[in-house]
Amino acid sequence: MQELIRRSESIERAAWGELYRRAPRRLQRRLGLRATERAGVTFLSASRVDHLLLNRAIGLGTSRAGENDAVEAAVTYFERQNIERFWIHMGSGLRYSGLPELLRERGVTPYPRSWMKFIRSSGPIDDVACKLEIRGARPSDARRIGQILAPAFDLPDEAGALFTAGIGLEGWDYFVAENENRVVAAATAYRRGDDGYLAFAATLPAARGAGCQQALMAARLEHAQRLGCRRVFTETGMPIEGEPGSSYRNILRAGFDELHVRDNFAPEGTRWQSHPSSDAIAKSAVSLRLSRMWRKAVAPSGS
Repeated sequence: MQELIRRSESIERAAWGELYRRAPRRLQRRLGLRATERAGVTFLSASRVDHLLLNRAIGLGTSRAGENDAVEAAVTYFERQNIERFWIHMGSGLRYSGLPELLRERGVTPYPRSWMKFIRSSGPIDDVACKLEIRGARPSDARRIGQILAPAFDLPDEAGALFTAGIGLEGWDYFVAENENRVVAAATAYRRGDDGYLAFAATLPAARGAGCQQALMAARLEHAQRLGCRRVFTETGMPIEGEPGSSYRNILRAGFDELHVRDNFAPEGTRWQSHPSSDAIAKSAVSLRLSRMWRKAVAPSGS
């Protein structure tokens, strides 16, 4: 079980890290993208976008570093980039370690929603009902895919290019659903060795309820089997009362098993926010410059 959990974390870290590193240079500068590996932890940061999904630390507690050093390094990483809202992911097996209390001492507390990590063997899904055409994505679909994925995660369209940075790269596969020759849903898969990972997917609001995501999941799982993947991982947020849990249900319906809960920690009071406009990026950039100017002005002489 622990080996499977390790694999699920490892392939997620590899997939997202590659997107950050292979994104267009202009986009890296515009969003402030960085992907860094330190002491067994993967740090993903977008210093010009105030958004939790793009500012995360994955793997805390997996290195040989002392707990206090690990927490200090994680929190300091974001503080030095003036990132006020971020996630530190931590497997549920560490709930009773010293890490949660050390995080609380730094003002980083449990986020309201944990994530569930899932596992499934690759291969077909039975009884998939979808009348739309499902096909592999083409490079010419990139802009449209970005326009579908970015708003689904409450990000401006400009951030869509990060989600599509894997198109054409070895190990990445993109699929779309078409309705009358118009792409209305998209989904991605990443593979490394005999492991696969369903990274992210979304459907336009007007096309929901047509079975797009089940069909896209089936296409990715069958493709993973053809490529020799033995197992496939994915994740989504744990259900919260009063909020729809369609993603969770779709994953279970596709035959995935629950693997483990991953707790999320964030600065106290942090909540998910929507940034539908590129103004959010511009404002974050201005805030970052002002913060740096202020720090320089108040820094002691010789620092």
